[in-house]
Amino acid sequence: MMEREEKNRLILAELARLYPDAKPALHFQLLVAVVLSAQCTDVKVNMVTPALFAAYPDAAALAKAEPEEIEPYIKTCGLFHNKAKNLVLMARELVARFG
Repeated sequence: MMEREEKNRLILAELARLYPDAKPALHFQLLVAVVLSAQCTDVKVNMVTPALFAAYPDAAALAKAEPEEIEPYIKTCGLFHNKAKNLVLMARELVARFG
């Protein structure tokens, strides 16, 4: 029986072969939206993200921010203190690990 890691490696290799130019277009924005969606409606997330992404369009921009700077953009999503802190930490980790 094939090990899980080997199976995953084969699947990823086949996907890379089939779609060599595939690039995730919205991975950062999707990740941010998922964080914001905890205890919040999709409608509310969709309302706050345009201004947030205008101010912080990518992980590098968000990584330079302090949580207090993010809070006004996401205050209506609830739990905004923790979400702002986690978004900034997430962005810093993304930049540190993946550039």
